[in-house]
Amino acid sequence: MSSESAASTKPQVGIGACLVGHAVRYSGDAKKRSHVLEKLAETMDLIPLCPEVAIGLPVPREPIRIVENNEGIYVKDSETQTIEYAQPLRNFANEMTAKHREFAGYVFVKGSPSCGYERVKRYNDEGNALANTGVGVYAQQIMDNDPLLPVEENGRLHDPNLRENFVRRVHAYHEWKQLNKVGDIPTLHQLSQFYSRYKYLVMAHSVTHYKKIGRLLSKPDRENPQQQADHFIELLMTALKCSATRKGYSNALSHIKGYLKRDISSTERISFDQLIDQYRTGEVPLIVPVKLLNHYFNTYPNDYISQQTFLMDNVIPAKAGI
Repeated sequence: MSSESAASTKPQVGIGACLVGHAVRYSGDAKKRSHVLEKLAETMDLIPLCPEVAIGLPVPREPIRIVENNEGIYVKDSETQTIEYAQPLRNFANEMTAKHREFAGYVFVKGSPSCGYERVKRYNDEGNALANTGVGVYAQQIMDNDPLLPVEENGRLHDPNLRENFVRRVHAYHEWKQLNKVGDIPTLHQLSQFYSRYKYLVMAHSVTHYKKIGRLLSKPDRENPQQQADHFIELLMTALKCSATRKGYSNALSHIKGYLKRDISSTERISFDQLIDQYRTGEVPLIVPVKLLNHYFNTYPNDYISQQTFLMDNVIPAKAGI
């Protein structure tokens, strides 16, 4: 499947139903609507799910909580702590993983014992809060079922860097799932073609993974092509999860500039190098050198560079701190 075909549909992303206006919380209401999620909905299909309602809990209802003891982790009603909900929540997560194989990401609910991504409160059998926190039981099962699935929670998405990182991972994973939709194992040529669009974005995020992917794609694994494909997407998604730095982005900008060496003057090259230095030292945001690169490549088209996700608007953290 071509990159254009892969990009023709929006990525499907699971999301806590209470985050998009569904009155399914234990209190009988929904979370306050977020402009961040409305922005994400422009490029993603947000699929609302509420595991607590799905397993039969009413609205409104008694809050549930995570209970941890020597025997394991449970989810119980906070009033009597006599009804156990952990296994039904895990079962529903398994059902959703099987039903929504197209999911390219998931937005979880801050602090939820079912859908929380991190720092979810835990209690002992006596109802006392424990020092350690964890992940919601449903969320944990979703992540265990697909460790590469890009996930975030609604609160963290207000951080521009985390949000942009989530967006780029979702779109990459969506494209990968589209490539694999036909069921055939991707060939080495297809892997290389896929990676060619992400090469400089990976360089910006992790030179270590950039080198590992290069070695992996240097020759086909004829004995186990599926293993090669699995290893590739694991390396790619792990690389994109790494926090990008000004140094990493500057390195990628310099490499991309190399494709203009026959087209722009020496004065323009020196000026662009100075602009990269200004970005590296925090004097200008990333969008400034990227816009200039796009201007140059609009004037001097390059088929290889034109497909680079590094230069696309949906992955440039224009308002972020990098």
